[in-house]
Amino acid sequence: MMREKFVPAAIRFFTAMGLNTEQQQRELTRVYQNALFQTQLMGRIARLSPAEEARQFEARGFEHFETERAQKKPVILAGSHLGVNRLFPLWLARQGVEVLSLEELDQLALMGVEKPDTLQSVALRSTFPAQATMLALRHLKSGGVCHLTGDKPRPAAVNVYQVRTFHGLEKECPRGLANLSLMSGSAIPPYFRTIHDRGRVLFEIHPPIRPQTPLAPAGSPERQAQNIQLTDSFAVVLIAEINRAPGNQRWRGLDKQPSAGLA
Repeated sequence: MMREKFVPAAIRFFTAMGLNTEQQQRELTRVYQNALFQTQLMGRIARLSPAEEARQFEARGFEHFETERAQKKPVILAGSHLGVNRLFPLWLARQGVEVLSLEELDQLALMGVEKPDTLQSVALRSTFPAQATMLALRHLKSGGVCHLTGDKPRPAAVNVYQVRTFHGLEKECPRGLANLSLMSGSAIPPYFRTIHDRGRVLFEIHPPIRPQTPLAPAGSPERQAQNIQLTDSFAVVLIAEINRAPGNQRWRGLDKQPSAGLA
């Protein structure tokens, strides 16, 4: 069933991006390879020695994260359904960083993968949204690090998203990420993951996204504008990454009908 829904959506989007038939098949294959490789590597990462881990993973832009941490500021690492997205919080926790990861499902627990003590996973599918939000806020306000994806609204989050158009297709960009940032005073460094030749995984952290104006009072029009600005800023980074490496995307929320405009 997932393949029946996924493939037509992916092909329609590859077509909208202007990829020819050969390019579409190559990028579609890359998406499936990413998913298979991620599952395999999640099952064995706990058994990697430090030397093996250093050969397997590469991190770029880590200084953006370290700068925030050196100032004891809370950080929301905002990912997406790009590439091997479930590997990053596990890798980060193995570097000694205490991470609260908000995930649709605790896939590591389902696989029986040993998790470091520094990684706490919250399965959103089995908890109330308000409970997860309060847990994340408490963690962030104590100067902690949260990990979540910011490219797909949860089913219960009706009308809590921005709609942008990307190559003529509508993209729902959830505003919960920006709201959590504004409530906690957290910077949002977006990050992405790419599989290179021979299975080497690249984690790339981008400069943090912040409000362009001083924090406005909750409930004010100015606060609403800040939420929209942060949501749009993340969408711009996300769209640029999809354009750069379309085969890393799993097309969550990019399966709507074509729109008239481009944003």
